[in-house]
Amino acid sequence: MKYYDITREMISSPVYPGGYGAHLEECTSMLNGDANNSNLLHCSLHAGTHCDAFLHFIANGLDISAMPLEHYIGPCYVLTVPENTIVDVLFLENYMPKGIMRLLVRSNGTSYMSLATAGWLRARGVITIGLDSYSVASMEEDQDVHVAFLGHGIAVIESLDLSCVSDGHYNLFAAPLKIGKAEASACRALLFDKY
Repeated sequence: MKYYDITREMISSPVYPGGYGAHLEECTSMLNGDANNSNLLHCSLHAGTHCDAFLHFIANGLDISAMPLEHYIGPCYVLTVPENTIVDVLFLENYMPKGIMRLLVRSNGTSYMSLATAGWLRARGVITIGLDSYSVASMEEDQDVHVAFLGHGIAVIESLDLSCVSDGHYNLFAAPLKIGKAEASACRALLFDKY
């Protein structure tokens, strides 16, 4: 079975402006005579490729440990959008196939979703939106767009690396870590050929 790793390496991944990246703290090292190598990871839950739970912007929303796994596992569609744009409903009407539940948006990390697309996608059965941008929203609309998607029950996966795949149908596996009370988690995102 052919698969594609669409996860960014966490330490070197782009960081949301004002956000926190990830770094390792060495605890033990065999080079220093220790019996093994071990590190402590320091990072935001939004570092690298990660999943946002509803709790991220919805006060009583599900935390990442309670998010249904169907958001992160199953058939999906990769769609390239114009770079440096806010994706609108008209574009999706013209280019997104019908019957899609999980949509992954590729723009070389430069485009975001418009506020109106959240309700439109949910009405068409979409339960997950993934992007290669570090956020689903531009900085100017960050809160409003997150609230719209998460409030409509659409899970968000951010900072994917979609450079190695073409547009089309795949199977997605991007399960987050099971962290109680957390609003997000890193994931290892993979695509498998649909057929």
